[in-house]
Amino acid sequence: MTEDSIAKALAHHNLTLMDSKALAKCVLALSDFFIHKPNDATPWNESWAQVAYLSYFLPLNFTRLKGIIEEADKRSFFAGLEDVIDFGAGLATASLALSEKHSFKFHLVERASEPHHIIEKYFPQFKATEWQRTFSAPRITNAKKTLAVFSYSLTELSDLPDWAYQCEALMLVEPSTQQDGRKLMELRHKLLDKGFHVWAPCTHEGPCPLLTQSKTDWCHDRVHFDAPEWFLKMEEQLPMKNRTLTMSYLLLRKTAPLKIQAARVVGDRLKEKGKDRQMICRGPDREFLAWMHKFKLEQEIPRGVLITMPEEIQKVSNELRVQSEIEVL
Repeated sequence: MTEDSIAKALAHHNLTLMDSKALAKCVLALSDFFIHKPNDATPWNESWAQVAYLSYFLPLNFTRLKGIIEEADKRSFFAGLEDVIDFGAGLATASLALSEKHSFKFHLVERASEPHHIIEKYFPQFKATEWQRTFSAPRITNAKKTLAVFSYSLTELSDLPDWAYQCEALMLVEPSTQQDGRKLMELRHKLLDKGFHVWAPCTHEGPCPLLTQSKTDWCHDRVHFDAPEWFLKMEEQLPMKNRTLTMSYLLLRKTAPLKIQAARVVGDRLKEKGKDRQMICRGPDREFLAWMHKFKLEQEIPRGVLITMPEEIQKVSNELRVQSEIEVL
């Protein structure tokens, strides 16, 4: 994705990247629409909605998806896959991000015609094999080499469509809200029962402790957003700030991944009386790293990273008491 493509698309609406106030006004209008009409279809036919997506939601979601794809690449998740079905594609953000590093054949499913026209006209570097305007089952030529992508499109569904269960791989991305995050965790359990294996972000396939041992926790990840100057100027007009971005996601395949001996940090470091604690996930138990203040140890570990646990670590209840530096992978 390039700023040139966004700038050319905005020019169609007689705007530039430096029209901060006008861009922000469109972003606020679309945000209000989503808040007050959450079940309505995105008003792609409206100029203000297109401007908001191009200048705000596209850069943010593209950054989120790049972070997920980088994690997938570390685990060789895409090996052997050739076809992508991007369901509820919108402005094809997921496919645009995937196409930067991978040469897939892209089948985009999107009811609205406007995103198709915008992508073809202003993002010519991206070539889709096919656009489908109905939500009927897409044509799957080789299920064993097909990745089904659902990026911010599960919110409107009670379950995955039947055809998705035929695919070798699934990439599921949802907002990092409690409702959407826990819904995704529940879907994880169902997909494991149907023979899928979790490649990321989980490092195990046991019950999710955030779901089974808590009524409020949910799994989400965070990436940093290095915003360009024009975006920062627009953001000055908005109540929302975006130095870091969060999302909930799952990467699954019918092929099992290589086992990794690691835990994943799933919480931020919390200061408590006499200790600091940070939640980790490595199995069905809800566990916390604990830095006891009396040991005078401190370590900043970002949410979402994988860590290697020391061979000998004192466990007290649900705490793993740290006495030496944790290795970050």
